[in-house]
Amino acid sequence: MERLSHGERHLISSSGWPDFTQKAFRELEQLCLSFGLKTTCLEFQADAPPQDAIRVNSHRQQAMFYLVWPNKGSVKLSVSPATQQTSLNQQILHGIQQTFQHLINQHARTQQADAQTQRWQQALYNSFAVWDWDGTTRRLFCSEEWTNLLGLPHDTIRSVRMLFKRIHPEDRPVFKNALKKLVDGSLSKLDCEIRFKHAWEDYIWLRTRARVTDCNEQGAAQRVIGTSVNITARKKAEEEIYDLCQQLHNSELLYRELMKSASDAILIVDKQDGCIIDANHHASALSGYSIQELMGMERRQLLKNPDGEPVTCQDKGLIRDMLLISQHGQQHIIDISCTSVHVSGRHLTQCIIHEVSEHKAIEKRLQHLAHHDPLTGLPNRILFRDRLQHAVHKAQRQNTLLALCFFDLDHFKSINDSLGHDAGDQVLICIAERLVKTIRASDTAARLAGDEFIVILEDLEHQDLIQPIASKILSRINQPIDVAGQQVRVTSSLGISLYPLNTLDNDTLLNQADTAMYRAKENGSGLEFYMVSEDLKQKSLDLWPSVKKRSK
Repeated sequence: MERLSHGERHLISSSGWPDFTQKAFRELEQLCLSFGLKTTCLEFQADAPPQDAIRVNSHRQQAMFYLVWPNKGSVKLSVSPATQQTSLNQQILHGIQQTFQHLINQHARTQQADAQTQRWQQALYNSFAVWDWDGTTRRLFCSEEWTNLLGLPHDTIRSVRMLFKRIHPEDRPVFKNALKKLVDGSLSKLDCEIRFKHAWEDYIWLRTRARVTDCNEQGAAQRVIGTSVNITARKKAEEEIYDLCQQLHNSELLYRELMKSASDAILIVDKQDGCIIDANHHASALSGYSIQELMGMERRQLLKNPDGEPVTCQDKGLIRDMLLISQHGQQHIIDISCTSVHVSGRHLTQCIIHEVSEHKAIEKRLQHLAHHDPLTGLPNRILFRDRLQHAVHKAQRQNTLLALCFFDLDHFKSINDSLGHDAGDQVLICIAERLVKTIRASDTAARLAGDEFIVILEDLEHQDLIQPIASKILSRINQPIDVAGQQVRVTSSLGISLYPLNTLDNDTLLNQADTAMYRAKENGSGLEFYMVSEDLKQKSLDLWPSVKKRSK
């Protein structure tokens, strides 16, 4: 048992309980003081709470509440009058008991969502060479796959300073400057090819890409996630080809033999007219054209910018993220290393082409996993908050309404218990698909945690438009679902808060929608709007905001 108290009260810790009680107790203590009550004891118990949730001891002037802690046991809270003029009012006690139960339930859901995020994040780190920098703690986490690239034990590098020590002195300023620009927002993405000291070898080349995934209110980076890939073999091949080209530039026959054996696609382009005058077998295989077909073809027909414009190769340098259009229209994402070559009085450009489509696909997959729910494919909590911020700014500019619709499936636990978690997952996937098909293209549907979904309705000219849309969504969700060979009837409760009618704060808007949803669940009405009571006295007694019931 764990007991949390304050002043003459005391705390007995227990490893079985989450670190939530201090914050919750402070919120509860302020609430009690507003009604002339003081908290005397908060205890966690392994047993289920008794049936009488509130007990009052008039002789000792003390009241005790019993609440349910999901999947843990129960909580007992004791309060007493702070002054002699305060009495133990049953209505106030009931409101306090309901409010603290809501805090406990909210924490349990948050803890479940955090656990799920950690599981998927761990799976991500175990599969790719990833590094993750936390701007709040200044800690750098490198996945095991990443430290394996340097032949180091896992968790050897724990800060950016330790990372810099492994970088070649000549490359260190380049990486440091690029990372600084990325963090302060002057660079959209980091893309560097730098040398790192290997544990038992000389320096190896790593291509490192990174993006900012979370920023603070000032726009500074709070989190940066990057990936790395070993390109040592490619770099050595480039150096060998370049050195041999310089030595053998007067021997076209020998140079052509070198090209044929190269592991990368190579094109030789006449700089004067932009036509390809030679190509190797790898270039033929990648493009789908024979070497004879490539000869005489204009470079602009084969190599494009992402926007479709022809590539302009430099005399020397690396051009990233270009496109090679194959004979059958397939697009390959490539990097092009350009070198100026003079052969028999002709000014030529050697283009060494590196295909990076696979690396790009990995980056795209990482980006998707970081911002979407892995089960339903809907935006997760991180992406939802970003979409909500954009929606609020848009509503401010256009002077329109925004509605936040908070869904919760009724009795979803019984589906998991009776049909299994696989069946429960199928229900969640079906609900997500129905949401996407029901809402408009300008709206956003997201899954926050468990069986909780949320929809952002934008571009609303007036309040009367909201209820028909919400009722349509409820009607679609509440349709029976075929799961595990039988038909399951799923119902849901929906709470709606409005911007800017209810609040101008994003977090408050979400909390209000959550409160309205619990009100709908408690009343069995299915749909409730959050409404702020104008009667301050009634509002102080009724801890749940009054909600105007509307027909579906």
